[in-house]
Amino acid sequence: MYSEHTENINRLSEKVGDIRAKAASQSRALDSDEAGLVGEMLACIDDERRHLPEPSRTMQMGNRSFVGGQVESGMGGAPYAMVGPNDRKDYKSLFGNSGHKWTDKDTNFFSAVFSGRHHPGLITNTMSETVPSSGGFLVPDESANRIHAVSLESEIVQPRCYVQPMRGDTIKIPAMSIGAHGTNLFGGFIASYKAELGALTEANPKARAMELVAKKLTGLIRFSSELSADIPGGMGQIEQMCGKGLGFYRDKAFLKGIGSGEPLGILNSSCVVQVPKEAGQKKETICYENLTNIMARMFAGSFANSIWVCHQSTIPQLLSLSIAIGTGGSFIPVMSESNGVFTILTRPCIFTEKTESLGTAGDIMLADFSQYVVGLRQGMRFDTSIHVAFETDEILSRIIERHDGQPLWNEALTLAGGTTVSPFVTLADRLV
Repeated sequence: MYSEHTENINRLSEKVGDIRAKAASQSRALDSDEAGLVGEMLACIDDERRHLPEPSRTMQMGNRSFVGGQVESGMGGAPYAMVGPNDRKDYKSLFGNSGHKWTDKDTNFFSAVFSGRHHPGLITNTMSETVPSSGGFLVPDESANRIHAVSLESEIVQPRCYVQPMRGDTIKIPAMSIGAHGTNLFGGFIASYKAELGALTEANPKARAMELVAKKLTGLIRFSSELSADIPGGMGQIEQMCGKGLGFYRDKAFLKGIGSGEPLGILNSSCVVQVPKEAGQKKETICYENLTNIMARMFAGSFANSIWVCHQSTIPQLLSLSIAIGTGGSFIPVMSESNGVFTILTRPCIFTEKTESLGTAGDIMLADFSQYVVGLRQGMRFDTSIHVAFETDEILSRIIERHDGQPLWNEALTLAGGTTVSPFVTLADRLV
């Protein structure tokens, strides 16, 4: 019986590997049909694995080794494995079913926390790498999943990047140095055509270790005691509030975090390429040449995955841009819209307030978020106190999540002709 489940797992795993290998051989991400098929097969694999006894859950899945139901190394498809840009990123897909369960059908988790009374289902987290006394109640998987799902809906970066679930405070990910194509690939790979028995050229590609260190993001919510008891919509409102709040600040850090005490955002990374403004260009403007020059500096292998991320203050400028056709006075708008989706020069465009405002470097960016990685710790925490705002009869609550993020590239790529390209390209300041 168990061998049947193992065979099904291996068969599905091979199919997943074949689909991903095909996309990798073509230097592209999975298309929507492939991503959907992979998601379905990974869900089937999870179902098959539940039929295996714990001691029998050590097996090979493609080139990944599973021990006790957890991935020790490799990518995608099971708890603690890195998942790709087109893989499922719901809480269960990232962390499996190994977290905290809430079993009280009469009282929900948040009501139990707000009550201030003892409840056997409340698990206190008193383990912290930096603050031993730091507590808070572990959020049950069901609520954590809903909070996580809400944040993904409103985020720009995490749904499109690699995500590495983290067991501990830090994790190291192997990566290659970028280098320059004029002399080698990946910081040291050299290949050349040789005659029979000809001497081979020695090459030493340079590998590097990326380290993700979990940073603590704390969101504070203030409730009146009456509202905490009779909050409209029940505890789902709190999950919505926490999810959208975490998603906003996490996304903002992934886009422009400084890297000290918070994730390293794309706009402050060493691999971002900044295109200069045009000669004589007026301040706080965007011209057609800015956009074409940005596209020219996008790494060719990233173009198919790239999207424009623009501050909402750029909308008037982008709407006024057009391309003249012939001499008859006809124009084609640079930005177009179809079914609510905006595109600029064939690539999708997202407007946000999380980048920089018009005229500041970073107000418009062409980005391939598949070249960014996020490390996410399991175990959200939620805590509450009546003491901070005792005089006003208010309850102060906090939601805590730990994560990190940084680009996979350590520098821009220098092409053979000397031009630098990157998966992340922005426009320089136009403030003067």
